[in-house]
Amino acid sequence: MKHTFLTIALLTGILFQGCKKDKTTGSSPDTVSTKDFSYNMATRQISPDTEINGELNSPAGIKLIYYYLVRNNVPDSLIYIGTPPGESRNAYKFNVPTLSFGNAKMIAVSGVKMMVKHLDNTSFESFIKVSAFTPPLPKLENTPLSLLPDNNGKISITAKASSENGLKLIEIYDDYEGTFALVSKIDLTQNEKIYALNYDYTYRKNAAKLKVVVTDHFGLKAEAFITIPLRSYALYQDLSMMANGTASAPSSGSFFIGESGTILGSCNISGQEQKMDFVTYCSGTTPVFTLYSPGNTTTIAKNYKCGALIWEPNAADLKATRFRVLIPGTAAADKIYAAYTSNSITDLDDKFFEGILVPGSSTAKFDALVTNQAANTFNLTTAYLIWIRVPKADGSFVNQLMRAKEVSIGSTPALSTIKFDILVSK
Repeated sequence: MKHTFLTIALLTGILFQGCKKDKTTGSSPDTVSTKDFSYNMATRQISPDTEINGELNSPAGIKLIYYYLVRNNVPDSLIYIGTPPGESRNAYKFNVPTLSFGNAKMIAVSGVKMMVKHLDNTSFESFIKVSAFTPPLPKLENTPLSLLPDNNGKISITAKASSENGLKLIEIYDDYEGTFALVSKIDLTQNEKIYALNYDYTYRKNAAKLKVVVTDHFGLKAEAFITIPLRSYALYQDLSMMANGTASAPSSGSFFIGESGTILGSCNISGQEQKMDFVTYCSGTTPVFTLYSPGNTTTIAKNYKCGALIWEPNAADLKATRFRVLIPGTAAADKIYAAYTSNSITDLDDKFFEGILVPGSSTAKFDALVTNQAANTFNLTTAYLIWIRVPKADGSFVNQLMRAKEVSIGSTPALSTIKFDILVSK
């Protein structure tokens, strides 16, 4: 009898516990419609939608939804509590704001657990899969460290932009106002993986740096900086000078003043002799177009006329300028030619001319024959760069670099002309 009583009591207890378990955990036939989500570690954004979302249908009615972030080797973390409005307790379109877990370490995330509490105090559990990934950053390669404007004030910016995620935008900035300001942008609409940048930037005064920024499909960025070195010289282009002229056709430009890039003629040189750096001349017997040091013009000064007036300078006012034609073929000369050709000269100090003998000739003559090129003889095809060294009153020197471009010997030699570019150290 005692044994029978114990058996009944045990069965009663089991049945009671079974009923209690159903009440708390519930077996409600809730259904969840959602999708798998990805979390971008770089942008801290969810995809394919901007938030984790879905739809929950619950015949028992929804009271609360607890959302837990599930990560490997980390306790589940409550990140959000959803409360549906009264009219949506049986069919609820839910979402989990990304900000609710924006500061969490997501590298080991596996998903979000939904714990649904029903109106009848039963419950339901579901799981939304979330995986984290770190996209590769875009790249900006082969960007020059420094560039100089060309003779037209243009800087050609070249680089290779790439991104496995697809490229979206390239922006060019400069700092001519002191801070970086947008100059131009290139929209990439084809989701290109690789883009060869070739952009002509027009130099803006006072700009010292350029910034190139590439943005990919995820909004990730890569940037590169390009320095615009400060030039310590003035560049004067396509200048034309005339030989000594005649009484009836006075020279309009035989005297060069490097300080201002000014060219004066026979009729307006008087009183300016202390400023001039070199003189152009062409002899009448065997025409040879020549650059003269002002200090060596005393014997030819009489050939510079303004009508009946003859130029008669005070020898003490004239500079002892010296010339050296740069002959290609040596490492030092070739380096200067390469720098000039690539437009990479930033300074005309003596260090730039290192390895070249200091100018020592009082003249530099033109001869079209390459075989005649020498330290005092230039041409237009090979030995066309001339180092001009101008003394200053304090004993120092100003360096100039001339690029001879054209020489025209006239039927009247005194009317011959030269065209050139010249860099004058500041």
